Amino acid sequence: MSDLELAVARAFQLRGKSRLNRTEFTFALAYELKWFTPEESKDVLDAALKQGLLKEEGGKLAPTFNVKGVVVPADFKPGMAILEKKSLFDRTLDLLASAGIDRATALEMIGKKQKEYGGLVTPEVAALIIAKEKKLNIEPYVDEAYRQVLEKKY
Repeated sequence: MSDLELAVARAFQLRGKSRLNRTEFTFALAYELKWFTPEESKDVLDAALKQGLLKEEGGKLAPTFNVKGVVVPADFKPGMAILEKKSLFDRTLDLLASAGIDRATALEMIGKKQKEYGGLVTPEVAALIIAKEKKLNIEPYVDEAYRQVLEKKY
């Protein structure tokens, strides 16, 4: 689990709610947890939205993963590195790694899956298909993969 996921989970756990407004979320990170400045907390919020860890509906933020099941270590303190956005491909490889699949094996599986679909799927989509077959939660990645496919210039 990434540091960004842990930070998001901790903010929701701290508040004890399943939905937070933007102010509650950034307040938790900046003032209650003292992990970031208020401005950095807004950047964390934006990063979590872009990475699909949060969705915004009706002015409220909701996590796209089960934050109650996340164990955040007591000494955990995220750094600014959580704002560095990994590519969707790297994050899908991380997802497969969470199932115990090493990078070389994952790359081989992705290549085979692309071939199986006649080259009609991107490596990211192939990785997500594999993750779904492994019963991993792909929901945080689907919208971004969809947008990526739509924006792809052939």
